[in-house]
Amino acid sequence: MDIQFQMSTDEQVINPVCDFTYSWCLNGGLSEQEATKFTIAVSELISDIILFAYPNRSTGFFDLTYRQTLSNIELIASEVGEPFDPDKHKYDPQKAIQEGEFEGAGLRIIRRFTDDFLFINRGKEGKEFRLQKTIDIHDIDELLELSRAKKPEEPKEQASKVSYSIHQITPGDAEDIAKLIYRTYEYSYTKEELYFPKKIEHTLTSKEKLGVITRSDEGEALGYFAILKKSDSNIAEVGEAVVSPRYRRQGIMSGMMEHLIKVAHDHNFATLFGKAVTIHPVSQRVNQKFGFITTGLMLLETPNVVFKGFDEEYPQPVSVVIDVLPIQPIPSKELYLPDRYRNILVETYNLLDIPITPKEPEHYKMADKSDVELKINYADSTSLIIVKKYGPDFRSVLREMLNSLRKQEDPNAIYIDLPLENSATPDLLAQLEGLDFIYCGLAPYFHNESDYLRLQKICTPFDFDLVDVHSDFGQRIKSFITDEYSQHT
Repeated sequence: MDIQFQMSTDEQVINPVCDFTYSWCLNGGLSEQEATKFTIAVSELISDIILFAYPNRSTGFFDLTYRQTLSNIELIASEVGEPFDPDKHKYDPQKAIQEGEFEGAGLRIIRRFTDDFLFINRGKEGKEFRLQKTIDIHDIDELLELSRAKKPEEPKEQASKVSYSIHQITPGDAEDIAKLIYRTYEYSYTKEELYFPKKIEHTLTSKEKLGVITRSDEGEALGYFAILKKSDSNIAEVGEAVVSPRYRRQGIMSGMMEHLIKVAHDHNFATLFGKAVTIHPVSQRVNQKFGFITTGLMLLETPNVVFKGFDEEYPQPVSVVIDVLPIQPIPSKELYLPDRYRNILVETYNLLDIPITPKEPEHYKMADKSDVELKINYADSTSLIIVKKYGPDFRSVLREMLNSLRKQEDPNAIYIDLPLENSATPDLLAQLEGLDFIYCGLAPYFHNESDYLRLQKICTPFDFDLVDVHSDFGQRIKSFITDEYSQHT
């Protein structure tokens, strides 16, 4: 969830901003000490903006965006003041001692008191500063308190056939979900927030997720499956699935998926989508069974982890396929498909049974400046760039953003979404030449009920042979990406 403010460059705003930041940090899960550090970093940043961004104007403005997930908090400050290069303002402790010269000290404090600090020059859109802090998990045992039972030994035999029922989850199920995750995965499950009943309860009361829970006739939680509402479009992501090891192969997962699809239909979602890992075909097969269509392959999308059933750690970041299931009838759209990807995009739409009318680009008028949104997944070492409007500065803004990400974040992959309903997309695709983007897939309805062409830039070596794609069309996408990738390496 985002909270946004527009502030004037008046020194009187510093204290209210700091007060709000500190309270927001505490509410987000930071300790008092970490909240204080983050607030100091924010204070240094906005003080620098107020004092130095607009030297020749009495008043300017800057935007603050507070962004919170279950595992991290992020502050984004944007302004259109005079150009600035943080590399030119290095802190020199000797100068500070001998000459009282503290240039660069503020930036040093910001870096010391945050987990990530990113500066992006966005050309005519101004400058952007991102401060990020991971919410530490110190002692999950303590947070689950005494109510959590100890993890039982792995069963040597499967439980006999059990009678069960599937219900939509409520906030009252939060503790049982946390216990189920722990008993199944110990602490190896990637979504750490699922070990915290209070955080699960919050996402349910705020309607951020919908899901189902399977219980035996005695009330024991046997399985859990949830869909996560996407914040910027009427779709939801299938995720967070678990079945107790003793009760697998009893149709519980399939039963929960059927219920989830009905829940999605009742809530009028346009589509469901899932990201299925490619280190094995199991989750992909489940999706295919229920009619999901593979529309893309995101390379190196999540960190490498130890998966049960594998003796060794997977040797590279894990790639995922994007699987999509239309829930409601989707009206026909007029789209502008780039020639290079026209055939594979049309094939994808045909498999999804979504009607489209490909249009040839006519005269188009670009915006005065590009409107590009950046989302950084610090935990996964990936970034997503969402293009909203094209301007004459599109390539320069994009190139500067890529340089900043490569230099400061060292990502595994960078993805970019190009709007297929924008008539400029086929021509502006040429401006990505030389930036090493390759095909990723189709992202239907992914932002503001609009369709996007997703491309990807791979920033670290990997082995295509370790990417296991199940469906026939998924293999077609993989082959297409492999060929294009080989042309760029």
